[in-house]
Amino acid sequence: MQNRRDFLKMGIVGSAFLPTFANLIAKAEQKDSVGQGKAREINIGIVGFGTMGKILSGYLARCEGVRVRCVCDIWKFQVKQAEHVFKAYKQEINTYLDFREMLAAEAKNIEAMIVSTPDWLHCEQVCACLRRQLHVYCAAPMAETLEKSAEMCRVAKASGKLLQIGYLRRSSPTYQLAFKHVIPEMLGHLTFAQAESRRPMSPMFMCKGPPKQDVLSRFGYENAEQYLNWRWFRKYGPGLALSFLASQADLFCQAWGVPPHSVTAVGGHDSYRPSRENLDSLSSIFEFKLPDGVTAHATHHFATASARTRRCFEEFNGIRAMLHLSDHGFWPKMNGPANYVRRTANLPVEEYANKWSTFVEKGWILPSEVDREYKTIFETECGASDLRDDASFICPLNVKRNGKTDVMLHLENFLAAIRGEVTLNAPADRVFASMVAAFGAIRSAARRETVYFKPGDFTP
Repeated sequence: MQNRRDFLKMGIVGSAFLPTFANLIAKAEQKDSVGQGKAREINIGIVGFGTMGKILSGYLARCEGVRVRCVCDIWKFQVKQAEHVFKAYKQEINTYLDFREMLAAEAKNIEAMIVSTPDWLHCEQVCACLRRQLHVYCAAPMAETLEKSAEMCRVAKASGKLLQIGYLRRSSPTYQLAFKHVIPEMLGHLTFAQAESRRPMSPMFMCKGPPKQDVLSRFGYENAEQYLNWRWFRKYGPGLALSFLASQADLFCQAWGVPPHSVTAVGGHDSYRPSRENLDSLSSIFEFKLPDGVTAHATHHFATASARTRRCFEEFNGIRAMLHLSDHGFWPKMNGPANYVRRTANLPVEEYANKWSTFVEKGWILPSEVDREYKTIFETECGASDLRDDASFICPLNVKRNGKTDVMLHLENFLAAIRGEVTLNAPADRVFASMVAAFGAIRSAARRETVYFKPGDFTP
């Protein structure tokens, strides 16, 4: 049996053979593609070949109807990796160390750009691409300030080009089912929501052979430590707290169909200080004023914690049921499946018998343990007060992914929108409200006071 240390050693050794490994993947997945069927070719460039850049590149390299023409990164090591990866897929790319040089040389040869650089560079790079009449896919969050996020929306509108933000949940079949059917039709009146994001505690990342200091200074970094760990330094934005909060606040806005009315938040440096400047914990309470005059609330918690805890989840509570969602379904499950509806036990048995079974028939959920044991709840011959609200009433969401991840589906949506076949799932102007909410929470924690929003705040 291998222990964790042996496993990590194998991973380190295996990384040295990246080209060979990528070649094996290319052969194994030669017939697999992100797109479906033949379509006109789209030429794409990529700026930023870090973790997310590699993930997106892996899908684009085997995507039918897509040709990656150029890749840019300020670190020569990353550029060499890009060359090896695309060579394994039998594709030749032009590589650059300076984004401006790549844009000047390649803008006429490409139709879209993937921006997967640090948040503080998004606004400049996205706007430059839009002004050169390129469609843009930008990794989330939008930018390190609210003003720059608004500028990105305005430039996208003026250019007439597409700007997709990397809110992967908006293309996830799980979340689409949840917001189309489960929340409006199954939960009943939505009373409360909560979300949580945890980041495993880890030391600052360093490596042998980082970019030379003159390169780092040229591109705005004081030293290699800040370049490799930019999320923890205030000059590069609010960091992880913004990333997690913005994407999950977007879910709150979708659930109630309105932006928040106010937010009260507290945060701190609970794990690392003084080496890390940005918040490593942030707890927020959002208040929503609904059109019918009812007030609803949602809470969000971000923290660095043990790697063995739950990573990221959301729960929406209604008078009829509770919905649990998690975009990390590949992590070990806690308390059953990653995405499910848990029925309450305080409603008449007849409602379960006559209505809940129709949700199963429509294919939204799978039967619970009770449903599988009895054709209807009514046949148990017990009253509502006798039903226990435990794991036996969990109904997993019935979602078929066909082997596609949320990243793959989000890219599919972006490419199909470029071809004019669909509309974007996460256009910048529609997700801007979540950035307002997230920055409001960060501002509330800093000032130790409630932040109230005005309707005009949500217009870029």
